[in-house]
Amino acid sequence: MNVEIKKILLIRPPRYLWPFINESDNFLLPLGLPCIAAAIRSKLPDIEIKIIDCPPLKIGWESLRRILKEEKPDIVGAGEEALYCHEAVRLFELAKEINPGVITIGGGHFFSWMVDHSLSKFPVDFIVRFEGEETIVELVKTLNEKKDLSQVKGIAYKDNGRIIKTLLRPLAEDLDMFDLPAYDLMPMGKYSPFGYLWPQSATLEHSRGCIDKCSFCSLWTFWGKHISTDIETGELEVMPKYRSKSVERALEEVDIVYKKYNRKYIIWADPTFNVDSKWTNDFCDGLLKRNYKDLHWWAFLRADFVLRDERLGILEKMVRAGLVHPLIGIERVCSEDLVKLKKSVYTRDLVKEVFLIFKKKYPHVFRQGTFVTCLPFDTRESMLDLVKYAAEIDIDYPAFHPIAPVPGTYLYQEVKENNLLVEKDFKKYDWSTPLMRSNSGLSEKDFIKLNMELNKRYILYRPHWLIRGLFSPYKHKRGLYWWFFRNTLKMMFLGVKDTVMGRKKFEGITGFMCLREPEWYHS
Repeated sequence: MNVEIKKILLIRPPRYLWPFINESDNFLLPLGLPCIAAAIRSKLPDIEIKIIDCPPLKIGWESLRRILKEEKPDIVGAGEEALYCHEAVRLFELAKEINPGVITIGGGHFFSWMVDHSLSKFPVDFIVRFEGEETIVELVKTLNEKKDLSQVKGIAYKDNGRIIKTLLRPLAEDLDMFDLPAYDLMPMGKYSPFGYLWPQSATLEHSRGCIDKCSFCSLWTFWGKHISTDIETGELEVMPKYRSKSVERALEEVDIVYKKYNRKYIIWADPTFNVDSKWTNDFCDGLLKRNYKDLHWWAFLRADFVLRDERLGILEKMVRAGLVHPLIGIERVCSEDLVKLKKSVYTRDLVKEVFLIFKKKYPHVFRQGTFVTCLPFDTRESMLDLVKYAAEIDIDYPAFHPIAPVPGTYLYQEVKENNLLVEKDFKKYDWSTPLMRSNSGLSEKDFIKLNMELNKRYILYRPHWLIRGLFSPYKHKRGLYWWFFRNTLKMMFLGVKDTVMGRKKFEGITGFMCLREPEWYHS
């Protein structure tokens, strides 16, 4: 390639949304784009770098076409997960249609794992695999200097029709070495401006990776220590790897989004926020000294570490420092299921104790837990046990998720090997539809009905739970319950409307979880 790179556009293209969550809450700050942009701007200052984040700006495909024609970028980059990989592909096709000589670069979860698939089927020139800040800089520099691309670690590309995968780049041990994310290139005021779930939010991370190795999770494998990563030939071997920024660096990023951009709600993207009790304690001390009274935050927490931190007095600090919405991955009822999923085993009593602590000691905190459903080993009884368990531990909101086996997970590799994957077209993934065959004789329709039944039993058969939340004395919790109630009614109405107008068959209380095209999508 003989193009001299002077301008780079990083783009999150238009996409469908979950109508159950209002549009304001659908599109959160995609942290990868400002991290990559910051690295390019710092190390290659002569190159112009811009970010086009289409969803919060309601930029549809026609508007994006005009932007690409006006900007005339030398590189168009996008990073996606399986759910939206087809939108990135459409972006690359559009960029090549406008300028066949433009260089297209894919990154993120999907492209990092699906190298052969992507380079063979899509107009992708290069793939930056896994952690990208150092790799993208070296790739762009090598292209401009016309040096040997095979020496750039962490990339994949085609050379005379042959797919080349270079040695993977070792993970950076010190996350503080990376530049501060380029928030100034993002439409910061557009992220959840009037949302209920995450009002006036910003996405931050203090760590990358996890200490667990759940078979259904692609986060820990993306940030893990890769030993063998040719998942397309059936080889996936990754070891958990956990790295954290310093407390000072994390506080600096909070200060920036709070003071400069008036972001009052932090969404922590860490797979597990509360791994290191000392880090958490020192971080909360720093936040409390700043006295940010109106700062709130949401985080993925491990139940056993919550219990540990409560006994150490750290959980109380977390709540005082702004924790209002912990999400705990409960996933299953029995230990045997957790073993099958390669997840650290929680006992029923441990999880119950954690949620009881939040209920009794921190009643204003919104208690959410996730459960994975529609697994190959699931039976009717095992799925209905989940809703009984959720009621037993008295969650504010139980999320029953039909699990999606995506590239980069051991579950994906397992179901492919055993021919249990029902849907292989990633465009049809929506995180709501069962995608795996059952070993117990349940059909896909059975799974759909059962997952609907879980929601109905928790939502409709427990009116006291809903009334208690709608009239909670705590503003934040009360707002979330009203959000949930209004959206449920709204989406039930839309489902009935679609049925009456002949657009689809009525699917009941969980039919509204499927993705919908926003009005601006084609504009």
